[in-house]
Amino acid sequence: MTRSNHSRRREAREYMARHGTTYTQALRALETAAQHTAHVQQAFQVIPADQGGPRVPAVTTREHDVNPVCGHWQGHKCDSCATCTICDGCYCDELRQEAQEDACFDRQTRDHEDHRAEPGEDCAICDDNRERTKDYTECPTCHKALKGFWHFKEHCPPYCLTDKPHPPGLDWSHLAGRRVTIDTHWCYQGKMAGYAASWTGTVIGRWRNPDTGAVTDLYEMHLDPNVPQPNDHDLTPIQFDPREFTITEH
Repeated sequence: MTRSNHSRRREAREYMARHGTTYTQALRALETAAQHTAHVQQAFQVIPADQGGPRVPAVTTREHDVNPVCGHWQGHKCDSCATCTICDGCYCDELRQEAQEDACFDRQTRDHEDHRAEPGEDCAICDDNRERTKDYTECPTCHKALKGFWHFKEHCPPYCLTDKPHPPGLDWSHLAGRRVTIDTHWCYQGKMAGYAASWTGTVIGRWRNPDTGAVTDLYEMHLDPNVPQPNDHDLTPIQFDPREFTITEH
């Protein structure tokens, strides 16, 4: 005789003592109760949290099967916010999904920051930009013609910045030792022209990063003390990117 048979007979005798029934009636009653419990558990089966359902415990014991507050199945009580998901709105699943989406977006954004010189092959943001710009040939905001990835990055939709006066790839080494004037008049039109500024001085050469000593794309210039400079500059060497200014050589 197996352990299950022992348990079954013990439960039947206990049922007979409580309800005053025969052994056969007790067995039938216990079998009906077991079938009802299985049916209720299946009817009220809750989707696990990791599959998109609310964070709820699987409480199915006979002694603790009903929420005494509202009378609903205890398995629908959220173990995060302690609300009955049948009576009240539980937003734990929505909050969890939003947190997962935010984490995914943050990860994509961090990966995309490395794609400055060329688009990434497996980057969702680069793929979306490539599709919106028709392979970097048209601005999706103002529909201006673009000349490639670098042009798209500098044009910066949806702000649609004004193009810099010089295309990339030019060699500015010939400016070293020359006296030049750099200005930002190309950036401003109409009433905004008053915000344009110019600096005049002698170009020293490429500027090195003082921390690493690496040569950068910027150039360094000694300002001419005999020429009025913007904002009463203290005439120490300044660094500038030749592409961002119009340049007049003297």
